[in-house]
Amino acid sequence: MIRKSIILITLLLTCSLATNAQTIESLNEEIAKAEQEIALNEKLLNQIKADQTGNEKQLKLIRSRISSRQKIVRSLNSQINMLDKGIKNKEQNIVELNKRLAMLKNEYGNMIYESYKNYKLNNSLLFLFASKDFNDITRRLDYMRRYNNMRKDKAVEIDSLKIQLGEEVNDLTKQINKLDNTKESRNKELSTLEKDRTQYSEKSKELQQQQSKVSKTLEQKRLQKQQAERQLQRIIAEEARKARAQSGDYSEEEQRAYIELSGRFDQNKGKLPMPVTGVIIDHFGVHQHPTQKNLTVNNKGINIAAERGGSVFSVFDGVVSRVVFISGLNNCVMIRHGEYFTVYSNLTNVNVKTGDVVSLNQKIGSLSNSNDNEDNTLHFELWRGTTNLDPEPWLD
Repeated sequence: MIRKSIILITLLLTCSLATNAQTIESLNEEIAKAEQEIALNEKLLNQIKADQTGNEKQLKLIRSRISSRQKIVRSLNSQINMLDKGIKNKEQNIVELNKRLAMLKNEYGNMIYESYKNYKLNNSLLFLFASKDFNDITRRLDYMRRYNNMRKDKAVEIDSLKIQLGEEVNDLTKQINKLDNTKESRNKELSTLEKDRTQYSEKSKELQQQQSKVSKTLEQKRLQKQQAERQLQRIIAEEARKARAQSGDYSEEEQRAYIELSGRFDQNKGKLPMPVTGVIIDHFGVHQHPTQKNLTVNNKGINIAAERGGSVFSVFDGVVSRVVFISGLNNCVMIRHGEYFTVYSNLTNVNVKTGDVVSLNQKIGSLSNSNDNEDNTLHFELWRGTTNLDPEPWLD
């Protein structure tokens, strides 16, 4: 019974540690990804010139870096909580194992004492000589043999339990050291995060002062961009309607291919690659402008800051639905993936044309190689028919 209990405790411990190990591993993957974003963020910040446009982009990059550091802190806090629970469980298990060990040692001591007493008093021989007949002798010999075997088993169990206890203590020490290291990493990240927030605050004030001097120019740019985005939305709606109309003329085989492509795209939510190597600096939806308190921005996609001349890739298999130039958004490539559309705007060079079949990760164009910081940002949108979707949850 005792041995079964020890085996059960060991199995539960192993399962618990394996689950925690998997979770901690996934958290470490999140941390590694966030650290890569921060490294790329630093690289992009170093490339930006200290001009008015560059300063706004710097502000967005710093804000993005803060978000990445917050992810790291959250992941480290989750690890600390898991390690805390693991340590408490281990401490409790060690207490239980020590109790069992003490009980086994006591039982084993009693057996040794009884054996010694019987030996000194020749009780074993008296026990046998007191047998009534041969069958009784056989039964008594079997009892003595089982008693001796039980004593040996107790000794083996004690040795096994001592080894297990030693392993648990070693594991506990490792967990405590890991917890201390994780807390140290978390505290360093919090310190750096505070510096980033201070830098963001200072840069924001600086940019507000600059923008007050050139408010008319900024307003003209904002209106130009809004007009360009409205034009892009009209074209997307037109392409979606065209796709629906064409689907009625599809052959049975083409209909199956259309549905299959839509299904594959749908199944890859959260697995699509980034269309360009970079950092997301503007998210989807309605947001307050980074420096102008009374101004909100309604982003129909996401903006990804990239290196100068960065290559842009298709995020999935599809057909180029349209390539169009829009003033304020530069060249735009629309790719149809069944009922879904992905839109890549602000391209300087385009490597595809309308009707081309493209594959996952195929290069479709590139961003500008100029020093103008706005030219190095990809505007990426995702649509399902005429429904605008947030692309971020779809990306890996």
